Amino acid sequence: MPSKIIISLVAIFILLAACQPAVVTEPADLVFTNGYVYTVDGSRSVSQAIAIKGNRIVFVGSNEAVADYVGDGTDVRDLGGAMVMPGIHDMHIHALGVIEPDQCDLASRPHTLEQLVPVLQECITKYQIVPGEWLIVLQWGFSQGNEPSKQLPNIRAALDAVSLEHPIILLGDDGHHGAANSAALALAKNAQGEIVGLNAATLGTEFAPFRPMLGLDQNGEPTGGINEEARNLLRPDLLGDMLGANATAEDVMPGVAAKLAENGITSIQDAWVTPEILAMYGWLEQSGQMTFRMRAALAEPASGRVDDIDAHFEALKTLRSQFENSPLIKANTVKLFADGVLEGNPLTSPPTLPVAAVLNGYKQPIFGGSVEDGSFNIAGYVDMSQELCQAVQADPQAYADTETIRKFAAEHGFFPQQCIPQAGILAHPEEFIRAYIQKATEAGFHVHVHALADQAVRVVVDEFAKVKDLADQSGLTQSLAHVQLVHPDDQKRIGELGISAVFTFVWTASGMEYEMMVAPFIDQLDSVEDLYNPDHYYMRNVYPAKSMQDFGGVIVNGSDAPVGSRNPMPLVSLQHAITRGNDGVALNPKESIDIHSAIAAFTINGAKLFGHEQQVASIEAGKIADIIVLDQNIVELADSGQPERIGETRVKMTVFDGKVVFERPN
Repeated sequence: MPSKIIISLVAIFILLAACQPAVVTEPADLVFTNGYVYTVDGSRSVSQAIAIKGNRIVFVGSNEAVADYVGDGTDVRDLGGAMVMPGIHDMHIHALGVIEPDQCDLASRPHTLEQLVPVLQECITKYQIVPGEWLIVLQWGFSQGNEPSKQLPNIRAALDAVSLEHPIILLGDDGHHGAANSAALALAKNAQGEIVGLNAATLGTEFAPFRPMLGLDQNGEPTGGINEEARNLLRPDLLGDMLGANATAEDVMPGVAAKLAENGITSIQDAWVTPEILAMYGWLEQSGQMTFRMRAALAEPASGRVDDIDAHFEALKTLRSQFENSPLIKANTVKLFADGVLEGNPLTSPPTLPVAAVLNGYKQPIFGGSVEDGSFNIAGYVDMSQELCQAVQADPQAYADTETIRKFAAEHGFFPQQCIPQAGILAHPEEFIRAYIQKATEAGFHVHVHALADQAVRVVVDEFAKVKDLADQSGLTQSLAHVQLVHPDDQKRIGELGISAVFTFVWTASGMEYEMMVAPFIDQLDSVEDLYNPDHYYMRNVYPAKSMQDFGGVIVNGSDAPVGSRNPMPLVSLQHAITRGNDGVALNPKESIDIHSAIAAFTINGAKLFGHEQQVASIEAGKIADIIVLDQNIVELADSGQPERIGETRVKMTVFDGKVVFERPN
């Protein structure tokens, strides 16, 4: 082509380009500048500025380039270098419980049994509870304090000292433990609704299945501790007691929204939702006050019978359909309890064993010394294979009367019932657990399972594997909650199957007092000094986040609030995902994850479990603007060797759906 023609064509193109109107960038509603914008995109990139129009992020980039999005009506916020990250996902929370009701509440503060008595007597006076009416006590710190005395050898004695005229029930701050006085135990009802009481006789007959759920003395009489489903024998409406589910939506839900926004939580999975609770969330959405997205994990049938499952899912399908068009609420998940919890009680005599089912059975520790003078320790273990114990196992009734038990304990230093091998129990028959997971998947529901100890984890992972192809074809997620103790084989399987493991990371900073309730029953320890021995099965396999992540599992955050604390405290939990301890004592430190994995667990991984990762949980153009501003740079704290300061971080601002829903006063 002649050069003159080429020059002419170039000139024409330049002229045409000059005639085109300039591309005008529409002004944004909200612009952030001068930030450390941790995007959680595929490359974990960091930017300076964000522009938001409506509820969408329209720009992420430099301070200079964002100027094109600033107009006369744009709200421009100079962050002064503050860190910005996606809103936090809390994928295992009981959100109604983050609001403290106006009733007797111990707020997880530890008390000795002697100290507990006047505190609860003051509750009776303050709330004007008349004789015969229940004293319901919330947020009892079951794992701290509760030291007995000569006058008050167990929690039943302490609660009897509070009152014999009021039935009293303490509800543990973990949602699984409880305690009751004699007046309350006497009100236990059988399956026919008849009041027969909880005592050695009824625990040997109609209440025998509940026996592992109670603390018992040497004669088989309750010592006051009453856990898991056994509590329902006294008060059937525990959900209303613990979570305030009997309150009105108007009284509770605006406070829930405000509390979550204050903590930077913009998406949740409520881990136990009844139709009544779901309606309360519906009210909040309709009121226009909702500051978060919610996936409801709908409650399993109360009966635990396989025959009830089909009708149960027909009812759940109706609930799901009611929220199909909701932009903020999804009722497409089910929650199943596969087991209970792993805490025993070394302060009772004989020691109360944990409830959750374990693969290798429980040890029977013998404790000695005194809590009062600090000499309390592990004195030894019962050899259940010895000839003496074999005799007890062959004929337990021959060692059941009071005088025989007394002589046996005086001679041998332990009790006859400690000769009986125990491995805990599942929350339901294994047949029900497997059938429920299968039928839930067939009905198109995501499945979220409380599986805390290794036996339940194994059963659930087995069943997840069987239905994985169907779940994948249907776009359904599979998740485990808590996973406190996981056999190495199952850690690998969880990873290979891509199962989401929802950890309450703050529990990895449990402390020695708590670990004495667990480790001595799992492993044979030489003494308290042997508690954190890294060679023991429990310490090798407790909260194995890093291993499961390395195998391909999806690590996710779930506060389980109000368990332990009504405050979800996400930044404290994020800290413990990295440090796994306090005061220089770390729990299984090899399972620590790094800062980037921790942030992913609290953001994009939670969004993957929720099923909306294409819409939220990273700061990218086109995504919905659910973002938070922090008063500390948690990445820099971790990189500079100061991860223990991450828990001090506060949320300065929360933006939900493009709007500022929380801003902390300066």
